[in-house]
Amino acid sequence: MTLDFGPDANIKQNSRIMIWAAIVLGIIFLVNAILATYLLRKASIQDHSDQLSNLTVILAEHTAQTIFSANTALDSIVEVVKIAKIDNESAYKNFASQKNQFNLLQEKTRANSILDVSTFVGKDGTVLNFSRSFPAPEINLADRDYFKYLRTNNDLSTYYSVPVRNKGNGKWVFYLARRINGTNDQFLGVVLVGVSVEVFSSLYQRIGGSIGEGSAITLYRKDKTLLTRWPFVDELIGKVNPNSIIDQSLNNASKNNGVIFTDAPGFARNNTEPVMRMISYRAVEGYPFIVGAVMPDSIYLENWHINAGGVLIATCLSLLTLSFGSIFLLKSYRRSAENQYRARHDILTGLPNRSLFSDRLDHALLSSKRNHLNLAILFIDFDNMKTINDAYSHAAGDFILEQTAKRMQSCLRESDTLARIGGDEFIAMLPGISNAMDAVGVAEKIQRSLALPLSFEDHPIIVNVSIGIALYPDHGLNQIDLINSADHAMYRAKTSGGSTIKIYGR
Repeated sequence: MTLDFGPDANIKQNSRIMIWAAIVLGIIFLVNAILATYLLRKASIQDHSDQLSNLTVILAEHTAQTIFSANTALDSIVEVVKIAKIDNESAYKNFASQKNQFNLLQEKTRANSILDVSTFVGKDGTVLNFSRSFPAPEINLADRDYFKYLRTNNDLSTYYSVPVRNKGNGKWVFYLARRINGTNDQFLGVVLVGVSVEVFSSLYQRIGGSIGEGSAITLYRKDKTLLTRWPFVDELIGKVNPNSIIDQSLNNASKNNGVIFTDAPGFARNNTEPVMRMISYRAVEGYPFIVGAVMPDSIYLENWHINAGGVLIATCLSLLTLSFGSIFLLKSYRRSAENQYRARHDILTGLPNRSLFSDRLDHALLSSKRNHLNLAILFIDFDNMKTINDAYSHAAGDFILEQTAKRMQSCLRESDTLARIGGDEFIAMLPGISNAMDAVGVAEKIQRSLALPLSFEDHPIIVNVSIGIALYPDHGLNQIDLINSADHAMYRAKTSGGSTIKIYGR
């Protein structure tokens, strides 16, 4: 039997397919958003990593050029001493204390903007001459690291000092110092030039300000003594950085250009909350210095946050559009499908109506003709429906029609079709039926099923039906002839007293 109660099963199935398609599409949107966000984050980190690495390259080159310039000035002063062929302490002291040497020191200092001071220092650490004034004030530098080292080590290379506050003007300065030897390499004194850390910190401030808040740029001596930094922290200048972050970055130079990520406490961040930072340190080629740059995640992820927010908003809008569109489409589809269903089915019983039954009968007749099979039509009419409506109300009549439709359906095969074509008129199509007696058997089964009382509001109601039977091809070769034949047989059953079964022509 063909079951046709309620909306067609295909409507529900197609609705489920549409819902799942919307869900899958929504998942694709979410996965795409997650992937896009991840790629944007990765790209943002990579871009800033390259930026930071390039920045330390530039800073290292700037440092090298600055120190080269200071070394050149120092070399020129040392060369003057060499030309004088000084071979003892007395001669050196006399040479270095002259007004001509003051003019030399002043000229070298003024000619090179990075120099803060140039100085001749005696064997005992006394300043013999320097570029700020003549004669030199009483200043002794015997306690400075460069003097201690050069006095005890016959090293003619440049010594780079820790930064100190200049005794002349109070600025932070680090010195490039060279040992002066006499005959037999005896120590005569020191020549030095001072480089103010402002040469670097002013540049670092301009660069750091363009990077953003939380960034930092630093310059260390090779032993990790801080020479200067931005933001400037006065109490840290000259201190040794004990952290291993610098070494980690330098050791990682072959990977990621020395850029590392850490939230470990930094040299200037010991008492603050951990912050994830991008860090790059680079050794200055040819000189014992290290430059470094630090960028917090608030900077290198800033664009990502903006872009990720855009992706999130776009995804939410897409999901909302998809949701509303799917709901609208689903409602439209269901409304259209239900309207189409109602146009082809009886509203009360859910059975096919005359139009759908006619289509199915056409197909069944074509199949029967092609396969040389019989087909039976059962025309079913209620004998006492008017009596039921009058006695119990039309609501009772509708109830009876619904329940009897279900009972008749249960008497048919899956391949059969039962339709309601009028108020209390039903018609059944039995394709592939063997003979008239088989059709009669189905009709009797229907009558027995309907003979059982139905209860409406505690009232037992018994239904009687008259059934007319017509067979293809004996009683008609088309649906009009077959239905008319079955209808005539049904009227014969009614005129015979009702509640009977008649075959057309018998």
